[in-house]
Amino acid sequence: FTNKAAGEMKARIERLTDMSKSRMQVSTFHSFAALLLRFYGERLGLPNNYTIYDQDDALSEIKSCLSELKIDSKKLTAASVLDRISDAKTEMVGVDAFAATAYSADYKKIAQVYELYERKLKAAGALDFDDLLVCAVKLLQKDAEIRTRLQQKYRYLLIDEYQDTNKPQYLMAKILSAANQNIFAVGDEDQSIYGWRGANIQNILNFEHDFPNCKIIRLEQNYRSTQTIHKAASTVVSNNSMRKGKTLFSIGEKGEPLVLLITENDDDEAERVATRIEEQIRANVPRSEIAVLYRTNAQSRTLEESLKRRFVPYKIVGGIRFYQRKEIKDMLAYLKLIENPKDDVSFRRIINYPKRGIGDATLSQLESKANELGCSLLELISRSGQLDFLASGAVAKLAKFAQLLDYLTKMAATLPLGQLMQLVANKTGLTADLKALDPTESEMRLENVEELIASGAEYALENVEAGVATFLQDISLYTDLDNYDRQSDAVTLMTLHGAKGLEFESVFITGLEDGLFPISRSLDDTAKLEEERRLFYVGMTRAKSRLTLSYALHRARFGNKQTFRSRFLDEIPDEVLDTMRYTLIDARGNVNSSFVLPEYHDDDDPYAFLRIGTAVYHPRWGEGAVTNRNGSGENTEVEVRFHFAGTKKLIARYAKLRPLH
Repeated sequence: FTNKAAGEMKARIERLTDMSKSRMQVSTFHSFAALLLRFYGERLGLPNNYTIYDQDDALSEIKSCLSELKIDSKKLTAASVLDRISDAKTEMVGVDAFAATAYSADYKKIAQVYELYERKLKAAGALDFDDLLVCAVKLLQKDAEIRTRLQQKYRYLLIDEYQDTNKPQYLMAKILSAANQNIFAVGDEDQSIYGWRGANIQNILNFEHDFPNCKIIRLEQNYRSTQTIHKAASTVVSNNSMRKGKTLFSIGEKGEPLVLLITENDDDEAERVATRIEEQIRANVPRSEIAVLYRTNAQSRTLEESLKRRFVPYKIVGGIRFYQRKEIKDMLAYLKLIENPKDDVSFRRIINYPKRGIGDATLSQLESKANELGCSLLELISRSGQLDFLASGAVAKLAKFAQLLDYLTKMAATLPLGQLMQLVANKTGLTADLKALDPTESEMRLENVEELIASGAEYALENVEAGVATFLQDISLYTDLDNYDRQSDAVTLMTLHGAKGLEFESVFITGLEDGLFPISRSLDDTAKLEEERRLFYVGMTRAKSRLTLSYALHRARFGNKQTFRSRFLDEIPDEVLDTMRYTLIDARGNVNSSFVLPEYHDDDDPYAFLRIGTAVYHPRWGEGAVTNRNGSGENTEVEVRFHFAGTKKLIARYAKLRPLH
């Protein structure tokens, strides 16, 4: 599922078989689909130099569609529209089928955008990420000659991470393996965590039904985590019903208990986590072996601030990716336009960068005229005789830009990729513009451009037959993990989704509160809640020897109101979990170990479940969370903060409280 993983797989196969990498077909689904469409796309009416739109490009085109259709983008945002269109494509639902089932006013507007978006993609000779898979499947379904040729060529099909396949990927695998029935799939239904982007857990659950003569081999030994971590994670995920069932075991050392930190608020949580990280570093745990995982990117801010105050080096995986940086996107837009003159998204990005005095009004007039004539923006400005609706000054500037692109396009046919990219950086004025920035920013952005040029030169050396088109195709399919440096001496901060496939000596999972993790939209949906539980399982099993969990009693994103501890915490066996409850740290951020209060435990106490942070239900006041506790047994008194009734002091033996989860 990443280019990096495919590269590592190729290297392993090369060592095992002495087979040249050039003879292997090892790739991600998207890369494989892109390859098929380069060779056979013309049978679907695709140009062989089609452009792949990344998420930003697609979003830009959706915004253009909303503007053209005069749809209020504040009420119906471009991001939400793109999400719905992507969902439709992942389910192989085309424009007409989508429009036929669009009953609400918003969905009817989305149907309009979908139709216009598809027309614009076709006119630009472009495909988005979803199109790569959908078009490859359509090719295999509709063209018997190509289907038979590929089935004969690929007699054996091996698929990793099968639990994460979506409908087009599933169909591709079914079609390619239909003739020979030689399909080998590896997957773990307990690690299916991408339902939100179209992955269907049923693909792995129904594997025996799809391939009746298959042999199932259960890989049940855990080689990574201690027995304690393994027991905690396995017990949690066993609460899911959508499972094939495995008897998991670990023969590693027993290991230390998990630690649960209960903190006052999210700032305090970050301070406690950062303090424990410092302690672990002093105990000789390498910084590169420590990871802090969270459910949403927004949670990283307080963690970053706490680590900065302690001068602890850290890196964020899933921040601004290298290929998403502005200067890199600008360079790539020039290359895309050189390769595909119909790419209006790239044209809009660079027509006035660096500054050429071509404003939004001129661009708006160009777009109207191009729509009228049915041509691309670059094609239009190359016909100077058809620009009489513009002022002469604007026409001259546009003509100069058209000449620049024409010159670069001619040079692309003769220069090696690295030299072409250097020429683009210089001739367009991009290098000069970056040099004029603040010295610190200038140096950083210029280094990024130089790195891009170097990567192009290196790519050309490794792929002798490749050109601009294949280079652009490959980098458009890169993911965050393709750029992840496992060896850098820094603590890793990343989302739980981003951590899949990685491992660390010590892992912290923060923000374990209902509504945050599990995320609020999953709380009333069993399938989504099970996926959140699988995500927790994935996070827990990233840890080799130390696992620290945390939640805050109050969190800023909820208006600093009382939170409710994650229901997943109540699924961890008590015997493998040590709990620490902290009071608020002082204003200087000092941490005093005397602030630690041991959590109450007594197996003979009928009210032992009333621990601080436990979600409870009261027959009159409904749901709430325990915020304080005094006494034990029949003398237990608790304070409970209820969702709607506020805080109540209760005597446990009369209160009829029961645990919510």
